Amino acid sequence: MLLSLQVRNFALIDSVSIDFDAGLTVLTGETGAGKSILVDAIALLLGDKGHADSIRHGAEQAEISAEYAIASEHAARQWLRDQDMNADEPVCVLRRVLQRNGRSRAFINGCNVTLTQLREFGEYLIELLGQHEHQKLLHADRQLALLDRFAGLETRLDQVAEEHRLWREQTLRCQKLRTEQTRQNEQADWQRFQLQELETAQLQEEEWESLRSEEQRLGAVEKLREHLQAALEGLEGEAHPANRALAEAQRHLSVASQHDARLQENEALLNAALIQVEESISNVHSYLADLEADPERLEEIARRLQQLQDLQRKYHCDLPGLIAKRDTLRQELQGIENLESTLLAAEQALLKAKTTYIQHSHALTTARQARQQALADAVAEQIRQLGMPHAQVELRLSSHPEEEKFWRDTGWDQTEIWITANPGHPAQALAKVASGGELSRISLALQVILAAPERIDTLIFDEVDVGIGGAVAERVGRLLRRLGTHQQVLCVTHLAQVAAQGHHHLHIEKQVQDGQTLSAISPLQAAQRQQEIARMLGGIDLNTAVYEAAATLLANVDA
Repeated sequence: MLLSLQVRNFALIDSVSIDFDAGLTVLTGETGAGKSILVDAIALLLGDKGHADSIRHGAEQAEISAEYAIASEHAARQWLRDQDMNADEPVCVLRRVLQRNGRSRAFINGCNVTLTQLREFGEYLIELLGQHEHQKLLHADRQLALLDRFAGLETRLDQVAEEHRLWREQTLRCQKLRTEQTRQNEQADWQRFQLQELETAQLQEEEWESLRSEEQRLGAVEKLREHLQAALEGLEGEAHPANRALAEAQRHLSVASQHDARLQENEALLNAALIQVEESISNVHSYLADLEADPERLEEIARRLQQLQDLQRKYHCDLPGLIAKRDTLRQELQGIENLESTLLAAEQALLKAKTTYIQHSHALTTARQARQQALADAVAEQIRQLGMPHAQVELRLSSHPEEEKFWRDTGWDQTEIWITANPGHPAQALAKVASGGELSRISLALQVILAAPERIDTLIFDEVDVGIGGAVAERVGRLLRRLGTHQQVLCVTHLAQVAAQGHHHLHIEKQVQDGQTLSAISPLQAAQRQQEIARMLGGIDLNTAVYEAAATLLANVDA
């Protein structure tokens, strides 16, 4: 349970330290005195978002801390073990710091934590029920959540939420793949035509240069023959053949080198030159033997070059670009085939996810149906004790398994509370018939029903008795006191009948100190409690009758 709370420089609070006990603790004071400031401070310790304007004027930071006793078998202790946060200490310390620059820091047992961690941990310790809780009852999602909590369906809900996530992921993936398939199919015919055209052309690397070279040779056959004949005449002709002159010179050098070894190198060079000349003569003869005019081949080359040129002009690229485009088209068309198999696998995964979601959602619906009447009966029993003796409550559950638009991470069910408060009147939806006071009572009844001791140790009610008065208010107070015998309960209230039922009483009032308005908090003893209860009952003048009424309220409190 909550042992103590320390607040510094928060809203109207300068510095305050409060000790708490088991049972029902009521917090009272004039409107605007700052009762809800304590609730807001505890909410920050539970992970609520903080704001710089919550810091007391003139201070640079606000600090809130609390000590909380945790039993050794409590689920919160296991959470601390999982987070490696001093789980063996009997008392856990929560701390939150808000800074003027907007930054916020949070600590559990001295360990720096995120707000997400703070919220997770806080859910094991304290449940804060605000004054507008009854308005949430008008929302269908809230009513369904209450049924799930009453039925203890957290594990089933987690399963359905996970299967819903997988189903949505697969649905979106299939939609994306189908869109891509449609887009690709719209282009596929044109791509196939282009690929067929390029593949028919049988493009080859460096073909353009090779064809241009061959074209140039075939177009100059006569000139080639003329120049090659002239070259051969100079190399081996009868007038002055170069090969004979070289052979004669080489013979003389060979003889001379026998008399002077220094001439051997020149002889070798001349011999090599003679060999190369003879080889060149042979190559030219061979070339001339093969050199023939080939008009058909020349025309064929011209057609091929024109074909390649037309393709280059059409596709705005050179031959390497055409080859690259051909290869790209092959890959893209192959990708279309791969996409079809990918889509098929995705659709199979979608069917599996959908089937699993349906199975879990059906099981969730069955579990809800099994507990819906029990919750309706429990609510009816509670609110009959709160001034609605003839109330009848129905919990109507509708399911939409065939319509995917109703599929959510909480299943496909919708729940609506129907109620009749008067005999002979048919039940109607809660949103249509319940007054503000009736809503408050139904909300309180639900909170009492759902606040089982094994779920949470500390309950905080922030003016949940709005719209209630008279004998009903006293019944509400007794209900909260009875709840306090099993759990620690803190209740901010304006009702004397509720305040009188408290095991402990804290009073909040505004004080002006050194020109500043501050909230002060003090525990009340018996005489002080009577005076505070009288103030809550009476008006400006507190007469003897009001004090006696206050004394009567306190005297009639159950032991």
